[in-house]
Amino acid sequence: MRHLPLLAVAVLSACASKPADWRADYYEVETAKPYADVMAELELAITEQNFRITGHNKIGSVIRQRDQIDFPDYDTLQFCNLTLARQMLEIEPAAVAWMPCNVAVRFEGGRTRITAHLLPETTRNPPLDDFARGMNEKLKKIVDFAAEN
Repeated sequence: MRHLPLLAVAVLSACASKPADWRADYYEVETAKPYADVMAELELAITEQNFRITGHNKIGSVIRQRDQIDFPDYDTLQFCNLTLARQMLEIEPAAVAWMPCNVAVRFEGGRTRITAHLLPETTRNPPLDDFARGMNEKLKKIVDFAAEN
């Protein structure tokens, strides 16, 4: 009986899951290419994949200006293709939470890093999984194009 609390702790510890790596749902590439070139290539790649840019947040430069400090570059680009958005929402209306597509760029350690938020490919909805795989390939192509030398 006195070992019951220890047994309970052991069982609960075995059932506890490790915290997920936040990067698991992201595709990230780094490049030595200058930051401004990456941003220009991203905009080109997004439009070449038939998406429209819906937002651009210049986080790093705004912090530099507001606080008058030396601060690295951080940007996010949001983009959407209404035809693809409609297809996804007809498959799963709750997928609106994944819209619009988003790519982040940051300058870190002397290199430019490009990160895309990927759609989940293992849901309980096989048509949504198929759609996500195709969309994720497009997102990876956009990131890879911007990182190429």
